[in-house]
Amino acid sequence: MDPKTRKAVSARDAGLARVSRATRLIGVASVAGAVIAAAGFAHLIPTHLPHLNVDDGGGSGSGSGGGNGSSNGSGGLQGPNNAPGGGGSGPSQVQSGGS
Repeated sequence: MDPKTRKAVSARDAGLARVSRATRLIGVASVAGAVIAAAGFAHLIPTHLPHLNVDDGGGSGSGSGGGNGSSNGSGGLQGPNNAPGGGGSGPSQVQSGGS
């Protein structure tokens, strides 16, 4: 190899090492910044999460009849009273707009 090519290869290798080092430093700095930011906002994380009450209030086979949750006064989740759509025996057709 001639000296000019050797110098170019050496410069390329040095530049590659510099870019690699800078990339590594940026990665370490971003991880450290993320940890610091998480520590700074850690006080906003709730320590006690409320539990959803999805029990239907009928007990587990105690003979009280179960129910659908509509008589449950505990504020749990409950289904709709009737299904959307028509209650007729024919096929349901939805029309929007004019006649």
